[in-house]
Amino acid sequence: MRISRITKIRKYRVFREFNWPADLHPFGQFNLIYGWNGSGKTTLAALLALLGKQVPIHEGEIEFEFDEATRVTGAGLKEAITPPIRVFNRDFIASTIQAAGSRMDPVYHLGEESVEKQKQVEELKLNFSRAQEQVTEAQLLRKVSGEKLDEFCINQAKVIKELLLGTHSTGYNNYDKRRYRQKVQGLSESSSQSALLPPEEKARLKLQKESLPKGLVERVALGTPDLDRIHAKVGALINKTIVSKALDALTSNPDVGTWVHHGLDLHSGKNLTDECRFCNQSLPTARRAALEAHFNDAFSAFQAEILEATQSLQRDRSRLSSPSVPDASRLYEHLKDDLTSGIESLSRELKFVTAFMEKVETALLQKKNAPFDVVAWPGEADEPTRPARDAIEKAVQAVNSIIEKHNSTTMEFKNQVDEACVKLEHSYVADTFMEFSRLRKEVEAAEAQLELIAGVPGQTQNQIEQIERDIVEHQRPAAELNAELRAYLGRDDLCFVVKDTGYTLSRLGQPVNHLSEGERTAIALLYFLKTLSDKSFDIAKGIVVIDDPVSSLDANALFSAFGYMKERTKAAGQLFVMTHNFDFFRQVKNWFHHLPGQNKRSLDRRPARFFLLRSCLDDKGQRKSALGPLDPLLEQYESEYHYLFKRVHEEVQRSAVDLPLVHHYNLPNIARRLLEAFLAFRLPDIPGDLAKRFEPIEFDAGKKTRILRLLNTYSHSNAIAEPDHDLSALSETKSVMRDVMEMIQVSDPTHYDRMVRLLEVGEEEAS
Repeated sequence: MRISRITKIRKYRVFREFNWPADLHPFGQFNLIYGWNGSGKTTLAALLALLGKQVPIHEGEIEFEFDEATRVTGAGLKEAITPPIRVFNRDFIASTIQAAGSRMDPVYHLGEESVEKQKQVEELKLNFSRAQEQVTEAQLLRKVSGEKLDEFCINQAKVIKELLLGTHSTGYNNYDKRRYRQKVQGLSESSSQSALLPPEEKARLKLQKESLPKGLVERVALGTPDLDRIHAKVGALINKTIVSKALDALTSNPDVGTWVHHGLDLHSGKNLTDECRFCNQSLPTARRAALEAHFNDAFSAFQAEILEATQSLQRDRSRLSSPSVPDASRLYEHLKDDLTSGIESLSRELKFVTAFMEKVETALLQKKNAPFDVVAWPGEADEPTRPARDAIEKAVQAVNSIIEKHNSTTMEFKNQVDEACVKLEHSYVADTFMEFSRLRKEVEAAEAQLELIAGVPGQTQNQIEQIERDIVEHQRPAAELNAELRAYLGRDDLCFVVKDTGYTLSRLGQPVNHLSEGERTAIALLYFLKTLSDKSFDIAKGIVVIDDPVSSLDANALFSAFGYMKERTKAAGQLFVMTHNFDFFRQVKNWFHHLPGQNKRSLDRRPARFFLLRSCLDDKGQRKSALGPLDPLLEQYESEYHYLFKRVHEEVQRSAVDLPLVHHYNLPNIARRLLEAFLAFRLPDIPGDLAKRFEPIEFDAGKKTRILRLLNTYSHSNAIAEPDHDLSALSETKSVMRDVMEMIQVSDPTHYDRMVRLLEVGEEEAS
C-alpha cells in the first residue's frame, strides 16, 4: 500500500490552498522532494508522521490518496487502514534525544537460541493475520449493512418529507432519517398492520393535506311542506260540492260554465252593462238573475278557496324544484364527491315530492272547473302516493352534514391538516416496517459476529508480545550502532549503552551531559535507520520518510549519512527524501537516476519521481506552499546554479508588467544565491559578502548599488522569511533582475550566451 497523492492540503500551516495539480505525476516508490527552508518540507513531513500514527488532523482540510484509488481525509485517520510509516524529522530527533542521557527504546532482534519460540511467533502471526482479516471482513460487513440501513432510512425520510411537505403543514420541513427511525422503531408487527390505510383513504387524506383554506358555506334551509295536511285539504276540496240554483247547461259542461262565469264578471261591477258584449244584444234581466243565482256567494268562496290552495301548492313546488344548495367547487377536494352524491340523493327525493304536488294541483284544477261535482284523483284509481317527509329531511341533513364537515375543516384547518399528515406518516412508516426490520436484523447479526471475534487479534498479539519478550536481545543492535557511530563520526568517545529495556548514551564512560547539533543529528539518524530493521516494522511493506537528515553536518558527514541512508532504505516499499541541501539532493538524485527501470520511456513505469516545493506570498501577505514537478534544470544538471539562472532569466523575459508585489517576494533571495555562486567562481580569491565581491566587477556603479540595496533588504541567505520591510520597494524587482542579468553578461559574455542557449534547448525539448 503506497501513497499516490496528497490530493489537497487547505488551511494547514503554510499550505493555504494546495490541490494536487492535474498534470503532476503521482508519487512513486522512490521520491525526492527539493525545497528551500520555509517552503513546507517540515509541514509535509509532519503530515506524514500523523498519517503513520493515525492521529486525526482537524486543522484545515487534508486528503490522502493510496494506490490511486482509496482516499482518506485527515479527520478520518483514526478509523482508516494505513500502511506502516516511519518518519525522520526534527520531531523524531527531539523525541529520541529529549535530553542528554535520556533513554531510547531498544531495537529488537532475535537471539540464535530462540528458534522454537520464533516458530511459535510465526504461527501466531499467521493466526493474527487471519484473525485481523476476519475482523476486517466483519467490520466491512457491519459497515455495509449499517450503510444500507442508514441509506434506507434516509430515502424513506426523504419520501415522507416530499409527500407531506406543504404550505399549511410545516411539521415536516426538517423531517430526516432520525425522525423516521424513531417512528419505525416504535412500531411492532401488529401496530404496523393497524396503522396501514387503504388506498382510497390515503387519497382522501392527501387531498385534505393539499387543500387550501376555504370560506364557510351556508347550510341548506329547505322547509318541507306538510304533505299529509296538503293531501287531506285537497282531498276535502275535490270531494266537496256547493249548493246553488244550478243551471244544467252550465253544470253539465264545466268549460262552458267557466266561460260564462268569467263573462258574468265582465258584465258586472265596474264593467256593468245591459248589453251582451259578445252579441251586442240586450241582456235580459231574468237571464242575468238566473246566472247570478247559479254563481252565488258559496260558489265564489269555494272558487277562492281552490285558488288559494292552488297558489300555495305552486309556491311550494317552485321552491322545491330549485332548492338553494352550494356548488361542490366551494368545498374541499376530499368533500366534493360526497356533496355531489348528497345533492343527487336530495334531488331524487324532491322529484318524488314535486311529482306528488303536480298531481294534487291537477286535481284542484279539475275541481275548479267542476265545482258542483266530486272529482277523482287524476290518472289513478286511488289517491296519489305521498312521499315520506322524513326521507326528504334525512337527505337535507346528509347534505348539511357534509357542509358542516367543510365548515369545521375551515375553522380548524391547521389541526385537521396536521391530523391528516400524522395518519399518512404512520401509514407510510408502517408500509416500510418489514423491510426496515430485515435490514436492522442484518446489522444486529453483523455486530454480534464482530463482537464475537473482535478480541481475538488483541489476544493473539498479547501472546506474540509475551513470547517475544522472552527472546528479545538488543545487545547486538547496540554493538552495531556503536560501530556505525564510530565510523560515522571518526571517533569512539560516544557510544550506546544497554540499560534495562532500552539504550542510553555515554561519552568516555560517563553519562552524556551535552550533545552538539551535529552529534544529535548523527545519533538520531543512525538510530532511526537501525529501527527500520526492527521486528515491528516490515520495511518492504512500509513507508520511510526522511526530512533533511544532513542539517548541521559537515561535508564528510553528509556523504556518510547518504551512504547509510541508501543502504538501509533501498528495500523500502516507498521512500520519501526531503532536503534543502543541494549537495545531498544531488547525491540522492544520482542514486535515483541509476535505479533499475528509471530510464523507461513511460514515467508511470519509473520507480523514482522528483518534486519541487515552492513558497510565495498570497495577496494577503501570507506565505503559502505548493508541490510541483522538479524543474528540468535541477533534475538534469549537477548544479543548482542552472536553476537559479533560469528563474532570474525568466523574470527578465516576462511580458506582464502589472504583477502583484507578492509575485516578486522570492526573487531577491534567488538573485542573491545566483550572484554568490557566479562571483565565487569568477572571483575565488575574494572572500566576504557580496559588497566586497562587487567592488572589482567592472559594471555601472549605480546599478550595482541598486542590486545590493534590494538583495540586502529582501534576501535572507537560503531561508524564506516573513517580510520585515516596506513591500512597495519590491516594485523595483524586475528592473533589478534585469541589472543582475546584464552584470553577468558584461562580466562573462561567453558564459551568459551558453547559459541562455541551454535554456532555449531545454524549452524546445520540453515542448
